[in-house]
Amino acid sequence: MGNENSQLNGLEVEEKATEITDFWSHYQATIKDSCRYFSFKGDGSVSVFKGEIVLGPLWNISSPLEKFSNNLLKYRHPCIVRYISSWQQRSTFHLATEYVQPLSHVLSSQTPLQICIGLNNILRALVFLHDQAGMSHNNVSVSSIYVSGDGQWKLGGLQYLCPFSELNAAYLKHARIHRYDKAVDPNEDATEKNSKVDQYAFAVLVDDVFKGCSDGDVPHLKEFTNYCKQNLQNPDCEKRPKLSELFKDNFFNHEFISIYKFLNFLPIKSDEEKSEFFANVIRNLKCYDEATVAKQLGGLLLSRLTLLDSTARKDVLPFILKPKDDRIQNGEHTGFFCLNVFKEHVKPRLLQLFGVRDSQIRMLLLSHFNKFVHVFSHEELSHHILPELLLGIKDTDDSLVASTLICLSELVPILGADTVVGGKRSKFFTDGRPKSKSNHLKPENDLYLANKSLRDLHTNENIFPERKLTNYEENMALNERPTPVGGECLEIENMSCGPQQNNEVNSEDDWDDWDNSNRQLVMKELESTNIECFTDEKITENDVTEMKETISDFTVENIKPSKHSALLQKAALEAKRNIIDISELDIKNQKNDFKKNDDFDYFADMMPVIEKQQVSVVEKIPDISNKLNFVPAGSDDNEDWGENWNE
Repeated sequence: MGNENSQLNGLEVEEKATEITDFWSHYQATIKDSCRYFSFKGDGSVSVFKGEIVLGPLWNISSPLEKFSNNLLKYRHPCIVRYISSWQQRSTFHLATEYVQPLSHVLSSQTPLQICIGLNNILRALVFLHDQAGMSHNNVSVSSIYVSGDGQWKLGGLQYLCPFSELNAAYLKHARIHRYDKAVDPNEDATEKNSKVDQYAFAVLVDDVFKGCSDGDVPHLKEFTNYCKQNLQNPDCEKRPKLSELFKDNFFNHEFISIYKFLNFLPIKSDEEKSEFFANVIRNLKCYDEATVAKQLGGLLLSRLTLLDSTARKDVLPFILKPKDDRIQNGEHTGFFCLNVFKEHVKPRLLQLFGVRDSQIRMLLLSHFNKFVHVFSHEELSHHILPELLLGIKDTDDSLVASTLICLSELVPILGADTVVGGKRSKFFTDGRPKSKSNHLKPENDLYLANKSLRDLHTNENIFPERKLTNYEENMALNERPTPVGGECLEIENMSCGPQQNNEVNSEDDWDDWDNSNRQLVMKELESTNIECFTDEKITENDVTEMKETISDFTVENIKPSKHSALLQKAALEAKRNIIDISELDIKNQKNDFKKNDDFDYFADMMPVIEKQQVSVVEKIPDISNKLNFVPAGSDDNEDWGENWNE
């Protein structure tokens, strides 16, 4: 795969050839930047023909592929293969066309009705070359016909094309070596001037493509094949009719092909003819195969002119834009195509239509969006449909914006709100219902859940899920003011002691009672009572009462000792008991065990703690004056729905 020196940027050609002929090799390829090129699947698929220089009397000026390319560029018609580009790379000539497949590869899978429409297309192309361009094809056969991505037959093989004025026996003799032998008129050498070569070849083509089909597969098939043998293959070329006269035959005027031709020539039809046609077309098509209708008529039923017709909007499109569903609710129309046929043939058309910048077409798609949204994959919705919808909400048409927002709500259960809305989201709403088992049931009066049509919404989250506070919420909860000096004593006293023991520090003179005698008395009482509450067990109410009665000489005497301070006091007593030698009190002999230091400060936990007032910075609440500004402060402007709304 490569694209050296290619005139098409991003062209990637497959290594394996689809078809190899005497003049060229046919490859399938893709173009990354495919917005400029037609592709039924929307993936940039194209066909690339590579041809080398060929020696011969007809190729002195240009090679067969070069002549084919020049004729495609010059003679444009809907039923002729579409030209894209051509270039020379070293000795190889390259031709890029729309995506096509050789008819010989798909002929076995074609239905008789498809073959009938295909022959109609080839006949239209030949009539255009004969009557409008004055050119003779000279190579009509199965090998010269291709099938496009939407199933339409296209005429190719224009390397033998020449004006009628230059068509003579010598020219046909030079070209005969590479022409289809069966399609060569045995008497063409006998006539110096033979302008009816294509009539003879078209009769052979009809016989080849209908080989194996019964007469009842297509209306008037037997009569038409007999007419071709008797008239188009007449030994006298002057008696062969013009190809344009074949359109009058019943074979090209039965119901199905008449519908096809009416849709093709819709621009020249009157309003009365259109109204009558669209009012009855669905009923007439129900007797034909769905796949054939979708493949041959799907593009025409979704063409621009059909979408803009008022009668078609009412009587045709509601059936075409909805897959067939056995469950019909509220008197809705049932779809025409089954789900598989819809996905294969209609869905690619819808992807193309969402790229059309026409408000009427977009409004039509939005009005039926909930009927076909489920046929798209997540990738198609997120990469193709969603960007187009986000573009629609920025339009100046209020009706278009309102309809687009409704369709975006249909995508939320499928893609998730993060994908549809974008940006950073926070939980601003909670469920205020009482917590009970009945709340887990589906609320009958929930408008959104009652009207949802895509899939059941379920969640495994609790009604009141626990979550961490955001920075904004944490800053809003300001720190408490520190407790004033002595306040902790009053709080403990009110919590633990009765009202009869409520003694407060009224003045600074009360601190004089804390002398050495009182301190020694406290130590003696603690040692004599061997308080059990200083263990790891829980302090009982009786122990607290006994302790309060023992330490009765303190000014602030109703303090409940904390577990931590009690353990420190017991550790100090144990340290005193374990001193054996007086030398251990020398600082040189002391061990680095700060836990056994006898210089214990019993007032450490009573020292006032003065903390510096902490000032919390409250984030600025974002300006919500703009009705579309849903983004919290601090988010990136490039997030959310893609662009600045103030533009």
